[in-house]
Amino acid sequence: MQVPVEREIYIRASRSFAVLTEAIQIFRSYLDPTTAPSAPEYYRARNFFKEGKAFYDQTVQDAKKLLGPIPIYAAKEFEAWRSQALIEKKIVVRGQTPEELRAELTSDDFIQTIMRPEEVDAYLQAHYEAQKTGKRKLANIKIRMALDKIATLVAEGQELQKTAQRKQQGLPI
Repeated sequence: MQVPVEREIYIRASRSFAVLTEAIQIFRSYLDPTTAPSAPEYYRARNFFKEGKAFYDQTVQDAKKLLGPIPIYAAKEFEAWRSQALIEKKIVVRGQTPEELRAELTSDDFIQTIMRPEEVDAYLQAHYEAQKTGKRKLANIKIRMALDKIATLVAEGQELQKTAQRKQQGLPI
C-alpha cells in the first residue's frame, strides 16, 4: 500500500533527526580520548550517519514535490486539491506575522520534537523577512525550518565523521 507523501515527509524527517542525533552522539563518544581507535563505535556511527543522511535527502525530495511548482500538465483542480491537502496535513502554516507564526510553530507537535521554543524564535528572527520575499511562500516556513535544522545536523555529522576517520586511521586529530 502506498503511503501518501504528505504523511511520509514527517516520518522521514523525524527519523532523519533521530538517527543523525544518535550518530553525532556516537561520534562524540568515539572521539573521547579514552576510546581506542579500533573501537567499533566508528563504524556504528558511520552507518547511522549514512542512514540519517539518506532520510534527509528523501525528505528534501518529498518537500520539493509537495511545495514546489505545480507541473504544467497538471489538471486545474490539482492546485486547489494540493493546497487543501497541505493545510489538512499541517504541512504549511497559516500565520502571517512573526507572533502568529511563533505561536503556531511552538505548539506544533512535529516542530516540538526537533526544536526548542528558543530555536524557533531565533529561526523566525533570522529568516522571516527572507521567507516572505522572492518565490518563497511564508506558508512553507515550517518545512524549511525543519529541513534547515536537519541540514545543520548533517553538516555537524560530516565534520565529526572526518575527525573520527582520522582517529580511526591513526592520524592526529
